[in-house]
Amino acid sequence: MKKSQKWMALTATFALGTTILAGCSTTPTSAAAPVRKASAPIHLTVGMWSSSPAEHSLVESQVKLFEKQNPNIKVSVRVINGNYLQVLQPMLASHTAPDIFYLDSSVAPQLEASGALMNLDQYIKRDHVNLSDFNPHLLSAFKWKGSYYGVPKDFNSLALEYNKSLMAKAGIKTPPATWQQLQQDAVKLKAKHIAPLSMPVDVARYYPFVLDFGGNYFNPNTNQATFPNPKNRAGLGYFMNMVENGSIVQPNALNGASWAGQAFAENKVAMVAEGAWLLPFMQQTAPKLQYGISRFPSYNGKSYNMLYTVSYSMAAATKYPAQAAKLLFFMTGPAAEKLTAQSGLAIPSRSSEQKYFLKQNPSYAAFVAGGKDAVPYQFGTLGQNFVDAINNATLAGILKKQSPSVVLSSATKTLSSQSNY
Repeated sequence: MKKSQKWMALTATFALGTTILAGCSTTPTSAAAPVRKASAPIHLTVGMWSSSPAEHSLVESQVKLFEKQNPNIKVSVRVINGNYLQVLQPMLASHTAPDIFYLDSSVAPQLEASGALMNLDQYIKRDHVNLSDFNPHLLSAFKWKGSYYGVPKDFNSLALEYNKSLMAKAGIKTPPATWQQLQQDAVKLKAKHIAPLSMPVDVARYYPFVLDFGGNYFNPNTNQATFPNPKNRAGLGYFMNMVENGSIVQPNALNGASWAGQAFAENKVAMVAEGAWLLPFMQQTAPKLQYGISRFPSYNGKSYNMLYTVSYSMAAATKYPAQAAKLLFFMTGPAAEKLTAQSGLAIPSRSSEQKYFLKQNPSYAAFVAGGKDAVPYQFGTLGQNFVDAINNATLAGILKKQSPSVVLSSATKTLSSQSNY
């Protein structure tokens, strides 16, 4: 998650402030103790991107609970419309950003390196935040040079969604658990003129192939792309070959589908590899289509996945860092995460709340399981330049039937021409 697609509105006001009676043991009992006025409440803002009314309501309900427990802090929710990052960055530069806000893992390193985010280490220690309740891979998505700059609030991963009717037509009783099995099933499906698997030529989807075969496009320790690594050729070549032989079909080749989910909903493909964002889409657009969800396929026992996650991070320029940290940890804490689990809008990042979430949403089991062996979708400060370089090179390589070596070399040259590489 993502990546796409990467969720009831409740508002409430609370009486903020208390009257404190202060006295001194040496003051005669006949004299009234001086009365101090309650200090004005601190105001904080939570930033989130434009989403569904249900997600806005969820955040409002979490804030309401926080305010109830912290009557000296008043919190408002600010929805940032339009291109979230393009709007947020100038706000951070001008010190007008929300105190805490959503941050997607794919762009987190760029803001972390810029100094726009608050280092949370001292506040994590001060508030005794239980980080052991989070998958280490989730935490690593918001860690920069050994320090934490965000705490994950939810996540998503890839799974294999399959059309039961189309699979049955090809005599396939169970979904493939490995890429080798998928290739075998693809032969049966193509014999029935059924497109086997739809997946875009996008590193956000196919990167697990590279990892399964022992490669790695990026070294997070050095913040550098590693396209030339010879170990990258096997996984990339395997993926390219599956596209070239029709085992994998790009969405736009299926009557111009805008994404794989659309082709799947329109009964044009047997399988897709998408995140949990597909489920509400299917419920809305193809509620009668019978499909199943299984774990993302593996290769020779190696089962990598993509981890799409969002944190709550803090603006470095917040006027109230201690209180903002308290709010951030609450919004990613057990009470708020339980509300997330109850809402069913997203997979809670805390392991302790995922069991309840799965009891209410058993169809999400493959996505929860997929997060355990997943790699965060992020490529350091190289960001979109990295993604564009490898995506364009891979697509060109498939169209021109180039070798993986040529594709990787082309991506390296393109990225090297960028000023931030």
